[in-house]
Amino acid sequence: MEQAVFMTRAWHRARALGAATLLALSLALGLAMPAAAQQIYPTPQAAADAFADALATSDVPAIAKVLGPNHKQLVPGGVAQDDIYRFLAAWAKKHEIIADGGRSWLAVGDSGWTMPVPLVQAGKGWRFDPVAGKAEIQRRAIGRNELAAIETLQALQAAQTRYQQGVGQGRYASRLVSRPGATDGLYWPELPGAPPQAFGPDALAMGPDVPVEDAYAGYRFKILPGNPDTAYRIVAWPAQYGRTGIGTFVIGPQGGVLEADLGPATASRAAALRERDIAQGAWVDADAQPVGSK
Repeated sequence: MEQAVFMTRAWHRARALGAATLLALSLALGLAMPAAAQQIYPTPQAAADAFADALATSDVPAIAKVLGPNHKQLVPGGVAQDDIYRFLAAWAKKHEIIADGGRSWLAVGDSGWTMPVPLVQAGKGWRFDPVAGKAEIQRRAIGRNELAAIETLQALQAAQTRYQQGVGQGRYASRLVSRPGATDGLYWPELPGAPPQAFGPDALAMGPDVPVEDAYAGYRFKILPGNPDTAYRIVAWPAQYGRTGIGTFVIGPQGGVLEADLGPATASRAAALRERDIAQGAWVDADAQPVGSK
């Protein structure tokens, strides 16, 4: 990720998660808007006011003028009216323009969330930048996926404890999904007389062979080979590096998620990971990894 300002990944992901509903919302309005030249405004606040007014009145041509003729590429698909109400409620509660070098951001509500489409200077005025907005939306989507991957690893860690203390009889599961007729994984089908599953059917969407579009929160997971009597490692890596995620994450029985950027070859490198690779590699605490250091 390229960004001049360094910040913790934990903060970045939390901020991205808070944005999830608020703007998948407003930008998708008007799937069939007519093409219109983008409006230039005297100040960033004037542009923000025009956007909020157009959204509040469901004025499709006005939204096209504010965001430009290609704005519908920002968020494909429709948008629920409740999401528009949430944005407008946050706007009514608080809104401000935050300067950031040569561009500005519209912040609404009191959560610190900013609209992902920045405002930039254009001649003697200001306009929203839909190209930069599209990249920012992708960056925030990656942040949400990475946060979900970390939380999923923590849930799988808890499932390993349940498995060890229950059906595993002191051993950890060696697989996410059990083989047919067995309980050697964290998930197995519900059958009469079968013990409770350690983890739910979401495990079916977590394997290394799941198609990219079906991957769980954009990530793939697996339990690394090892000695199930003493320890385990679970790894999560992006189903498509650079689009669904950047970081690869690992957790063990002691807790604490580790992270590394395995680069464009993430798919093959993550699939081949072993314990020695983690012990010898450049893995860091996932909550302390600075954005922009890659």
